[in-house]
Amino acid sequence: MTNGTYDSRSRDISGFYLKIIAIVTMAIDHIGAVIIEGVMQEHDTPALTVSDAVFRCIGRLAFPLFCFFIVEGFHYTRSRSKYAIRLLIFALASEIPFDLAFNGRILERYDNNVGFTLLLGMLSIWALDFLRERIRQKEVSEEKENLLFAISIFLVILIVIIAEKFIASDYGSFGVIAIIILYLMKDHKLIGFSLAVIWLGFTCGNIEFFAIADLLPLYYYHGRQGRKLKYLFYIFYPAHLLALAAIARYCGIPAVR
Repeated sequence: MTNGTYDSRSRDISGFYLKIIAIVTMAIDHIGAVIIEGVMQEHDTPALTVSDAVFRCIGRLAFPLFCFFIVEGFHYTRSRSKYAIRLLIFALASEIPFDLAFNGRILERYDNNVGFTLLLGMLSIWALDFLRERIRQKEVSEEKENLLFAISIFLVILIVIIAEKFIASDYGSFGVIAIIILYLMKDHKLIGFSLAVIWLGFTCGNIEFFAIADLLPLYYYHGRQGRKLKYLFYIFYPAHLLALAAIARYCGIPAVR
């Protein structure tokens, strides 16, 4: 409290706790998608329907936060190339666990994990960042600079849409565009996050609007990293999918896709 006004920094939330929120809500979402919806295919009841809706709504908080941290990581990483390689390895390593959990088979060509979406998002904002610097070096007028950058955004999104026809990852090009929105609005994080959630809500289903609840913890986030567990998500994502796949198959629960 300063001069009668409230200072949001007095209750700071670190990046570590935001990642915990994302990981926990993701796990809840996947329990609903793999276990509850799997059971519902053979034994649908009102209780299961309500439980599934609750789990999936809570789960909507996860993906926009991961998109947010892709942009944060892009700006703070010491090596963008190593960051991209790390995301590629993560996506490849997560594919079999993802397919086992959701498709009940080792590999499913046309249904790939969200790691590829995050990787493509990172590569997209890297390309935009590079193009923006090249445009600035041309020393053209502000109007022409804005026009050239707008064209760059259009071309990058077009390439993303084409690439996702082959990659076919979770959230697809819509998820990548959400990352681009967060990148373009990096100086106005809450507004940018709101726009990304609205975009996902209109393109990926109304349920995505529940992610607007993330604005509360984001309001108290001021860039402090907190505990440094860099590989927590990279390990937890494939590990929990393998665990869910094992539970589902052991209990005779059919795959949901």
